[in-house]
Amino acid sequence: MSKQRSPTGDNPREDRHTPTAPDATTGVSRRAVLGGGIGAGAALLAQEENETSEENGAEGGSVTTELVDYAYEPGTESPLVISPGTTVQFVWITDTHNVNVDSQPGEANWEGHEDVEDAGFEYEYTFEVPGEYEFHCDPHLNLGMEGTIRVEEGATSGGGDGGGGAIRPYVPEGAMTLAVGSIAALVFVTFMAYFFMKYGGEYEREM
Repeated sequence: MSKQRSPTGDNPREDRHTPTAPDATTGVSRRAVLGGGIGAGAALLAQEENETSEENGAEGGSVTTELVDYAYEPGTESPLVISPGTTVQFVWITDTHNVNVDSQPGEANWEGHEDVEDAGFEYEYTFEVPGEYEFHCDPHLNLGMEGTIRVEEGATSGGGDGGGGAIRPYVPEGAMTLAVGSIAALVFVTFMAYFFMKYGGEYEREM
């Protein structure tokens, strides 16, 4: 008996399409993209945190004292208690006030704000040296407008004798913008990495 041969003389089975194994580098590249994206986002967030820490200082925080009528609020009825490194923002709510320093710790150099200002004016000072600071308003001294600030290690809130509102961290507007941008970039890169990992192989096969 004669045997039939394919026109090419080869085994017909060899003409069938043999699937090829996926490129081993595909998985590696996907992992590299994902790792790189997460690393980039983490680096941006770390940069933002470092810049915020540098701008705020080691202890960073701020409280507000309002100059209203004949009192510093807080400060007159009860001392304003803060931790070292806290910035106190003096805000003029009514007219004709100043902040004239009476006494302070020996190593401190707070000069206050002796010029008399009206409503809308603001002045701030960062208290670094622990101790007690006393001050008054010249135009209203005879009406009892005097204030006290105590700077104590471990103090966690502002207000009379440690009460009152909590000290709030001060975040510069630029740092906040950078934080939002960093988070958005991290989300975008992570999404793209996920999309590439999930659909990249299928897209390559279709091509």
